[in-house]
Amino acid sequence: MKKTVSLRWKLARSLLLFSLFMIAVLFIFQGLLLEPMYEASKISTVKSVSDSVAAMIEAGAEVSDETLFAMQMQNDTCVRIIDPDEPEEIFQPPGMNAGCLLYRMNPQEIEGMISAASQSEDGTYLSTESSFRDIPQMNRKDDEKTVRSIVYTRIVREKDDDGEKVVMVYAGFPRVNDASRTLNHQLLYIGLIMIAAVAFLTWLLDRSIARPLSIINEEAKKLPEGKYEPDPDTDRYQEAQELNQTLQQAAKDISKAEKTRRDLIANVSHDLRTPLTMITGYGEMMIDMPEEKTDDNIQVIIDESKRLSALVNDLLDLSRIQEGKITLNPEEFDLHEMIAGELRKYDVYRKEGWQIEYLPAGSFIVNADRRRMEQVFNNFMINALHYGGDARHIIVREVKMEDSFQVQIQDFGIGIEEKDLANIWDRYYKVDREHVRSSSGSGLGLSIVRSILEEHHAKYGVSSVPGEGSTFWFELPSAKQGGEEA
Repeated sequence: MKKTVSLRWKLARSLLLFSLFMIAVLFIFQGLLLEPMYEASKISTVKSVSDSVAAMIEAGAEVSDETLFAMQMQNDTCVRIIDPDEPEEIFQPPGMNAGCLLYRMNPQEIEGMISAASQSEDGTYLSTESSFRDIPQMNRKDDEKTVRSIVYTRIVREKDDDGEKVVMVYAGFPRVNDASRTLNHQLLYIGLIMIAAVAFLTWLLDRSIARPLSIINEEAKKLPEGKYEPDPDTDRYQEAQELNQTLQQAAKDISKAEKTRRDLIANVSHDLRTPLTMITGYGEMMIDMPEEKTDDNIQVIIDESKRLSALVNDLLDLSRIQEGKITLNPEEFDLHEMIAGELRKYDVYRKEGWQIEYLPAGSFIVNADRRRMEQVFNNFMINALHYGGDARHIIVREVKMEDSFQVQIQDFGIGIEEKDLANIWDRYYKVDREHVRSSSGSGLGLSIVRSILEEHHAKYGVSSVPGEGSTFWFELPSAKQGGEEA
């Protein structure tokens, strides 16, 4: 099993690795790449200056000393223009460029660079070297203080092919040995500062993130008992607040589920005990008194056995729904014809004084699992019979719409309180039996109905007025409409 690490150590490790990475990046760029990058920048500068001077020469413009001086000052370079057809220019006195290396190089070096440029394909030659050239800012006593010299030589064709000129551009800069040592010391201090910052940031994040989560975790261990009391100290950021709210709701749901579990056990125990008592009592009576073995008594045993079978089937259906094993076998059938057929089963209730009123709307073809839809209708009917009260009046109403068919089952019983409307579809939920002495069943029927209708993507609902009754309904699209949606 993979070993887990606490959040505070993950934060500390991640921040430390990030700091080490940034220090390494700084060391690479400042300690190792500073001089190459600076040299590349200088080379780019001398080439740019050479291009500018060459452009003026090729255009036939006069390149004065003042123009060159201004260009040199702007770019920290030195420029010299030589006519290769007049060798004496190589010995030209430096004038205002006394500090420029190009005017202090010996003629052999200059001739060598001009020769190298003329032999190249593009007429250019780049020379870079480290030396102890005598320039004012250098100190030759320090053997490590060498200067990096860059000389870019270019052969330029004058306008109208009047001849050639040689443009030489120089740039020099000290080696960065001293700067590197200074930067290395700075990196050491930066590293120490970053480590201290990481330690402080780790403490801060632990206090504001990891610690609240640890407190929440400890409180969450009480969830199996349906308890969760959030610590105000944990509400330091939005996610922690939302987590607290979620766990509070989870605690309420667990407490509610525990209550409904106990209610289920009580309901099922009661509903099992009643028919079993009847079956056992009538059976023993017929054994002890053979003259009581009448058709009526046998019918009682059969009826109570059917009640037991219905309850067991509800429990099995609920188990399949919980495991996601409910399967549908859709087919096209007439929903109106199915309702009319199922209503015949309730003729026995009419004989007992129930008024079951049927308001048909005519034929309507749907595509659904017929057996499951019969189960939905019968559950609604049984629910209406259980909670119909003394009115003993039920209306079954069909409403045909343009592309759908709605079935309504209305009773005139006790109705449902508004606070209970959101819960009646829940598993195990059952309106308090203290208020409905005649009710029976385990409270599973409406939960099963909801699952079946949702598997069909059907609409369903309930409207109720306490003391006046309830109307349960479901709605299915036509077979044609359902096919188009699929």
